[in-house]
Amino acid sequence: MRSSRCIRRSWSTPALAVLLWLPLLSAPASADYVLFESGPVRPLALSSDGLELYATNIPDGELEIFDVTESGLVKTASVQVGLEPVAVAVASDGNVWVVNHLSDSVSIVSLTGTPKVVRTLLVGDEPRDIVFGGTGGNRAFITT
Repeated sequence: MRSSRCIRRSWSTPALAVLLWLPLLSAPASADYVLFESGPVRPLALSSDGLELYATNIPDGELEIFDVTESGLVKTASVQVGLEPVAVAVASDGNVWVVNHLSDSVSIVSLTGTPKVVRTLLVGDEPRDIVFGGTGGNRAFITT
């Protein structure tokens, strides 16, 4: 009766490197422009009465404001905020707070009259999200 033996091959480092990179080399060519932007965390918020929708426009660094109608959304304003706005929340006073990931800031947007940034808070490295809590929802909690 023949005995079976396990034969073990050792792979050389260059051969292993070629095998690992082969799928990448055969991938289709990509476009010259590659878009690097932060992913949205909480990109939409609805006003307390449900009549306005607030959306972060990450590539343009804007807060987009829409009226909510029975026939759909109607854009009413765009407000320039910081770089890469990834989250938006409505405060109890009606202001809208926008978390700017790349600017390391939070923009507070007043909706009275023409919407505009009324204050910018520098909050630390790469903020991601915001929630309101406490008595009457008057405290802001920002993750960084």
